[in-house]
Amino acid sequence: MALRVALCLFAFAACLINDARADRWFDIVTGEGARLGYASTEEETSESGRTVTERQQYYLREQSSRSTRIISVSVRREDEAGRTTEVSETTSTNGFTSETHALIADGRAQVTRETRSGRWSDTILLAPGVRFDGGEGLFRAWDPDASPRLEFLAFDIGALGVERVVVEAGERGADGRISAVRRRYDGDQLRGVARIILNRDGRIAEMGQPVYGQTIWIRESAREVVMQPHTPYSVVPNSMVRSPVRITTEARQGRIRYRFLYRDGLEFAPPVTGEQRQTRDGEALIVDVCETCGPGLSSDAEALADALRPTAWLQSDHPRLIAIAAPVAGSNASDQRKMEMLISRAQPYLGELDFNGHYSALDTITRRAGDCTEAAVLLAALGRAAGIPTRVVSGLTYSRESYHGVSNAFMPHSWTLAYVDGRWRSFDLALGAFDSTHIALTIGDGDARSVAAAGQLASLLVFDSLSEVRTRR
Repeated sequence: MALRVALCLFAFAACLINDARADRWFDIVTGEGARLGYASTEEETSESGRTVTERQQYYLREQSSRSTRIISVSVRREDEAGRTTEVSETTSTNGFTSETHALIADGRAQVTRETRSGRWSDTILLAPGVRFDGGEGLFRAWDPDASPRLEFLAFDIGALGVERVVVEAGERGADGRISAVRRRYDGDQLRGVARIILNRDGRIAEMGQPVYGQTIWIRESAREVVMQPHTPYSVVPNSMVRSPVRITTEARQGRIRYRFLYRDGLEFAPPVTGEQRQTRDGEALIVDVCETCGPGLSSDAEALADALRPTAWLQSDHPRLIAIAAPVAGSNASDQRKMEMLISRAQPYLGELDFNGHYSALDTITRRAGDCTEAAVLLAALGRAAGIPTRVVSGLTYSRESYHGVSNAFMPHSWTLAYVDGRWRSFDLALGAFDSTHIALTIGDGDARSVAAAGQLASLLVFDSLSEVRTRR
């Protein structure tokens, strides 16, 4: 949960840094000026091609936790014709390292992800024209007056996939700089929004990323400025959203109707689940949450098969995860009861509360630590290992009690969806129970992109009101 801001920023910063000149440095700060970290880029050109190396470092800390340094190094190699042949990313969080490597050839990316827990490989098909530069080449040749909208496909190694990117031009300043809004999509699902400023030469001068009601900025600066020491940034207290009212225990067990307005007119449709549905009331978004409010996800054969497949985050075919799930998979219990049994079997692997980083199911049982995100990922993987289709949901949930010094607020959260006994239902390993204050914003497979996107989408919603819906008697 705490590191979702950093997860958002890995892709966010990389898009800016891809606009590469040799030895560029960037400061990463909040709108109020608090520093999170810095980034740099370096370009090497030779007869055989070009290599662009990007480095990012974040310095974060949560209450009662040690400070955390997240260091990410990305390398992109091009041949002499300018074609990308290889992309890699290495991320280290307090010494726990993950390495992802992609070889690009023949319209495919052969991707391998490796941590101390194990290795995962997959082949990603690439559509013609997919870009690896974050749109750098397009921006330099872009004339917004003639064509105010750009759309392209971009490979994102952190997301282990291809995104659709849409950039729409805004106003042109007196200095010739152009403002624009960049949206990133996974299929038709919005996964991120950022505001960018382009110089006269088409290079990105700065970029602002909304995250949980605040804006994080990355701006070009001098090395001696960005390398200055700074105190670690506390993510959780700054990512909580105050509730308009205090929510009673009784209301949390019933039906709650949320009314949201969209910030700056940036609209999106939250997902539906077995407990959540959404409608529109003019410019407002209405979200209803209760035990049976939603229609649930698709339950056709293709959708259920996809919710059973192993992924880089949900390694449900790994012997260690299969062994944990096996006693449950072989029981005669209902699928709902099996999920409850899996919660009990998963709990010992989350003995230490740790907000640092985002880890796969296999990493989690190796480390025996994590927060709500690891809890959701682990339970989803065990469900799949037991033959139960699952997804990972990320969004917000309510805390009435003081948490990191903030009470009566909605905080980032993740939980698990499972298709049990003919319907999709939510299970919350981290909190022990699902209630009507769980607001789903993204659904995925525990991947970093879906988890991070929840924070970006939360920042686009403004709580207008919420009310308890009671059945007439």
